[in-house]
Amino acid sequence: MIGSRIARPTNDLARSVEFYRGVLGLQHTGGFEGHDGYDGAFFALPGGGELELTAGPVPPTEWSEEDLLVLYLPGHAELQRWEGVLAGHGVSVIPAANPYWNRNGITVRDPDGFRVVLATRDVSLPPVTLGWFDGDRTELRPLFALAEDSAELLDAYVSLGSVLVAREAGIVVGHLQLVHSASPDEVELKNMAVLDAHRGRGIGRQLVDEAVRHSMGVGHRRMIVATAAADIGNLRFYQRVGFRFSAVERDAFTPQTGYPEPIVIDGIELRDRVWFTRDLIGAPS
Repeated sequence: MIGSRIARPTNDLARSVEFYRGVLGLQHTGGFEGHDGYDGAFFALPGGGELELTAGPVPPTEWSEEDLLVLYLPGHAELQRWEGVLAGHGVSVIPAANPYWNRNGITVRDPDGFRVVLATRDVSLPPVTLGWFDGDRTELRPLFALAEDSAELLDAYVSLGSVLVAREAGIVVGHLQLVHSASPDEVELKNMAVLDAHRGRGIGRQLVDEAVRHSMGVGHRRMIVATAAADIGNLRFYQRVGFRFSAVERDAFTPQTGYPEPIVIDGIELRDRVWFTRDLIGAPS
């Protein structure tokens, strides 16, 4: 064998050329027009080989979540840089079906819906450090927004309380916000999120554990948190880190309470809010 090429159809050749060249930065090495009725474009792939895009149409059902074009990066710092680059182009990161790619890469869709993974072969992850954030929270707003669908409500509480952040290689990859509750011995976990590319590595649990230690140290005896009844992942997570169901608040997520409609999570319409409680055993009397 003397070479390799991956060939894919595209519904819009010009748009796809802009994505692979202008967004992902692949070298556009050439193309063709009217070749036996086909137009196409070539891109050099890192490490050798070519990607060929040929003007469509794209079959709508022949590609699964496991069909991936994987582009390898030198390390985690470069992976984090690319997450910012993609966000700047308005390209959203999506979860991969295989958890490996969530731990070691970020997955996006190209203009035709094909999945592209930017990944690192360096599986020796840099350590995560936790600390209390004392800067301008505007920097953290995209993280807050991952856990809050109402921009209006987020405006009302983003500056409240204290915020614990998780950093990797100096970059904030997760956060947890604590605010005062109506009860003096109770604290509320108001907002919490971890970037998609860093999920599945225990960062959320580390944030909760540190928040619990801090809250116990300042005399709180109970921590509360609310999440959407439709968010199966959050329901599972909070129980795994020691919270128990305490109440259901019906119709908490409606236009009347500041939320757009409809919102669907995991195939479930978002309407009700579930409250959890965790007793902080060992807190001062």
